[in-house]
Amino acid sequence: MSDIYMDKPPKSFWILAVIFVLWGLVGCGMYLVEMTMSDEAYAAAFGVELAAVRDIYPVWGIAGYATAVWSGLLASILFILRKRISVLIFVLSLLAAIIGFIPSFNNATLREAGGSGFWVMPLVVVLLGMFEIWYSRRMLKPSEVGQKFS
Repeated sequence: MSDIYMDKPPKSFWILAVIFVLWGLVGCGMYLVEMTMSDEAYAAAFGVELAAVRDIYPVWGIAGYATAVWSGLLASILFILRKRISVLIFVLSLLAAIIGFIPSFNNATLREAGGSGFWVMPLVVVLLGMFEIWYSRRMLKPSEVGQKFS
C-alpha cells in the first residue's frame, strides 16, 4: 500500500472508492456503447432528435468525453490503490468532462436536441467530479496536502 494516504482510512474510503470505480466503469461503458452504435441503434436508445445531431458534435468534444471517462476510471483505480496522483488525474477528468460538455451548451441545435433536461447529466458529472477531487484530497495525509506530485 502507498504511504501517501492515511495509514488506516475510514470505512467511507473503501465504500466511496468502490463507488468511484463503478461510476468510472459506467462512464467508459457508455462511451464505448455510444461510439460503436449504429445510427439506428443510437436513435432507438437516445431518441431520433439526438441521433439527428450526432454527426455535428465536434471531435474535440468527443475527445473531451473520452479523456474524461478513461482518466476518471484510471483515477478511481489509483485512488483505491491509495496513490496520491489520483487527485491530479481526477482534476484532469473533471476538466476534460467540462470541455466535452461545452458543445451541448454552446450549440443551439445540440441543446435543443437534448431537450429541457440536457443540463442534468453535465451537472451530475461535474458535481461528482468535484466531490472525487475533494474527497481524494481529504484522504491524503496532512503532511502530503499541498505537495507537488512527483
